[in-house]
Amino acid sequence: MNQQQPLQTPPPQQPGTPVSPPASPNRGESQGGPFETPPMAEPNSGGQGFQPTSAEPPRGGGKTWILIVILLVFLIAGGLVFTSWMGWISLGGLEKYWKKTETANTTQETTQTTSTSNTNTYTANANDSTRKIDLSNIKTALKKYYQANQSYPVATTSQKTLDPSCVLTKLVPNDLAKLPVDPLSPTYYYAYTSDGKTFELTAVLEDNTDPAGIKVNETLYIYKVTDSSTETTSSSTTE
Repeated sequence: MNQQQPLQTPPPQQPGTPVSPPASPNRGESQGGPFETPPMAEPNSGGQGFQPTSAEPPRGGGKTWILIVILLVFLIAGGLVFTSWMGWISLGGLEKYWKKTETANTTQETTQTTSTSNTNTYTANANDSTRKIDLSNIKTALKKYYQANQSYPVATTSQKTLDPSCVLTKLVPNDLAKLPVDPLSPTYYYAYTSDGKTFELTAVLEDNTDPAGIKVNETLYIYKVTDSSTETTSSSTTE
């Protein structure tokens, strides 16, 4: 059986000893000792949470203004240059640069136009020279044919040398190696007519200033060779 322990009573307090007050249950103390509770921040009256006591300045405003100023400077400078280029205002001698540029462009355009014109004229002259040589060669072949046959190939209506049925094919190959055609055939062509005793060969010239050409219908310049005409252009291509 368990024996009960006798109750222990605190020793009697000596007279004159101060009595300690009982521990307070307030939150100002803990088992580790007394501590201070930091004060709580009070919410603002608007109910939006806690707000800082001082407002921060907006950021980036200075850079925006700098960009705006730079843009305005470029716009003003561009406007001044444009008005100077148009000749509305003077910017202290800058106009001479615009005039140089315009002069250079005009010179380049004139050079290109002249070059194109020279090229066209050269091509026209080269084609016309070929036409004159071809008709001269056909004439030489016709003279040989006449000596052998006492007559030229008869063509009462105009015939084109580019047509396979042209009577001048009789000249090939004995009197002429190949029957020539115009350099711009079939747009242009060589024509032949003959009554057997005389003949006429014609070609259209591109150069309307050639004195050897005859103006016809206000648009065509015809070069003509006959059995009795005298030509200055000749070739040794006939056989």
